[in-house]
Amino acid sequence: MRKWLAIMCLGTMLGILSARLATAQTPVNTDAATEKQQPAPIRSTTRLVQVSVVVTDKKGQPVTGLKKEDFEVFDEGAQQQLAFFTAATPAPVEAPAKLPPYVFTNRFDLKGQDPGAVTIILFDAENTATEDQTYVRKQVMELLRSLKSQDHVAVYALTSQLLILHDFTQDNSALVEAVNKFAPKEQTAFDGSLATKLSLPNPSTVTRWQTLEDTLEAPNRMMGNVYLKVRMETTTLALRAIATHVSAVPGRKNLLWVSGGFPIRTPLPNIGRPSGVELATNAPTDQPMGGCNDITNQLPCVDEETRTFDDEVRRAIKELNKANVVMYPVDAHGLVTDSTFSVGGAGGSLTPAGRGMSNPPQTTATMSAEQDARDTSRMLADQTGGVAFYGNNDIRDALKRAFEDGRYAYTIGFYPNHNTWDGKYRKIKVQTKVEGAKLRYRTGYFAGAQPVNSDDSKENAALQEAAFSPLDATSLGLIVSGKLFGAPAERNFEFDVSLDPKQLLLQNIDNHENGGVVLHFVQRDAKGVTVAAESKKIGLNLEEKQYEYLAKAGMVLRRHLTIAQNAAEIRVLVRDTNSEALGSVTIPVPALLQAQESIVPPAKIESPK
Repeated sequence: MRKWLAIMCLGTMLGILSARLATAQTPVNTDAATEKQQPAPIRSTTRLVQVSVVVTDKKGQPVTGLKKEDFEVFDEGAQQQLAFFTAATPAPVEAPAKLPPYVFTNRFDLKGQDPGAVTIILFDAENTATEDQTYVRKQVMELLRSLKSQDHVAVYALTSQLLILHDFTQDNSALVEAVNKFAPKEQTAFDGSLATKLSLPNPSTVTRWQTLEDTLEAPNRMMGNVYLKVRMETTTLALRAIATHVSAVPGRKNLLWVSGGFPIRTPLPNIGRPSGVELATNAPTDQPMGGCNDITNQLPCVDEETRTFDDEVRRAIKELNKANVVMYPVDAHGLVTDSTFSVGGAGGSLTPAGRGMSNPPQTTATMSAEQDARDTSRMLADQTGGVAFYGNNDIRDALKRAFEDGRYAYTIGFYPNHNTWDGKYRKIKVQTKVEGAKLRYRTGYFAGAQPVNSDDSKENAALQEAAFSPLDATSLGLIVSGKLFGAPAERNFEFDVSLDPKQLLLQNIDNHENGGVVLHFVQRDAKGVTVAAESKKIGLNLEEKQYEYLAKAGMVLRRHLTIAQNAAEIRVLVRDTNSEALGSVTIPVPALLQAQESIVPPAKIESPK
């Protein structure tokens, strides 16, 4: 018989780890005011809003030594009570718990990787011209060589997918080596999004030829918009994956996004006719004005998709805010004297060529496209509390300034008392009693609506996204152990997935804690192809005494699983059906099989004769 669920006290080893897991999590605020719903279940947890604040004086120098009582925070004008306050400090040096080789976790503290205040550098090749990447790599490596001993840094890269060049470490030589080895070769989406202008060898000032050129090059513009959408989706998905990966790390997380950026909307043709262009005197009288032409007076083409990416960017911002990640977009394009040239001395135009005119139209259009990309960067920075850097070729200096913020930032947290969780954006304001001080922090947060009934399609999409992410999700801290169950050749394993139930958002109904989780197993081969997957939704209905006991001892979800012969890794995922929080743990199958040799079998008890 296959068993999906067992809730029990862990064994000696896992019991100790689970106890540490329970004590490491933020306690439930039982003193908070009850939250009324329709119908009226009472939430057993409240939602914590964390805000990272950088305080500087009139000269721009960091103000240190402030205390909790030096700050006030307001939610839509209503003052809130500060639940906690921390100042940035170097990561503590502690010996990690030694996990047995058959035990795996997504918790940084149990892996000896608890980074304290962290910085992630995202080297974005997906949105950066090849000639700019060489310059950027040199600047990033110079920065990494200058890191201080307390800096805990990870370096990721983005091509057509998110890549882990090196996860969190304080070894700057290892980070430099990882960046130096990164040499992206695929530029399909970036190159494809740069529409090439078609220029026929004919009088280009004649409307008839301009119309023909526009008709022939329209597919280029349409495909360019498609590739631009791919770039946007790949980038925002990567930002969300990074947010879920570091969500369990307490306090502020800096994300330095070194990129050429992407516009918040698909490029639109210019409106208006540049000087120096005259219509042919023999142009037909029924020639329509407007259309897809960027030379004549015009409007957007009816056969092209013109849209903004606000929703996708805001969704990424929402995930970044939940994880207290602060964005620092750094423009890889840098400062240029001519809009057609990059920092590396060459560059591509996002818009058509100028047809040999003294004042080519792509100058204005290119500047407009660059401005759109900067608008995206500012939106990400402003709504997460960071700073967008552009118009400066010294990328290393911009990265250093971002590092300094992380070293001197304060983190404040409060439990909102508005009880209006409708998914809307709420503005926050932070004040300090220090005279003349300037504060920088994110401007607000999304008051995420609590789902009454789980949406299966949304749930499946979230699990699939987490299953194929290169990074483990840490919103739920998990400990997973795997042991052989039966003959080794049969590859049957018993997996115990342990978690702290205080991490779950439960409803107290009739003195029972109600909720549920989804337990998901995905097996993939060496090429990343799924070879087996199964999922089960598990309801929870715990008496108060059961809940209190499990909150101390830990809760275990047990599953018997047969590992496929060609499986290279197993990803275990748990998702809270109420809060939508998710945790995942990746288990390399070769390491799991090898670890079985270290498991001491139980002593054989002979029956009495």
